[in-house]
Amino acid sequence: MTAFFLVCFLGLKLEGGIYFKDVNHCLMYKDKLHDQVVMKGQDEEKYQCMCKLIPNIDPNTVQVY
Repeated sequence: MTAFFLVCFLGLKLEGGIYFKDVNHCLMYKDKLHDQVVMKGQDEEKYQCMCKLIPNIDPNTVQVY
């Protein structure tokens, strides 16, 4: 099964990811989350998100939305 992986970083740290069946859903969430500002103490950091095509995943082991 092919899926689209939404992955978000805060600085260099991976904050999480989720798999979607449809690229449009992946891009919708990416657009909402990308460049959101998060306060870390006195510092501002921005989420950096992207959608990546994953050509072969096992839907029995990975939840795909």
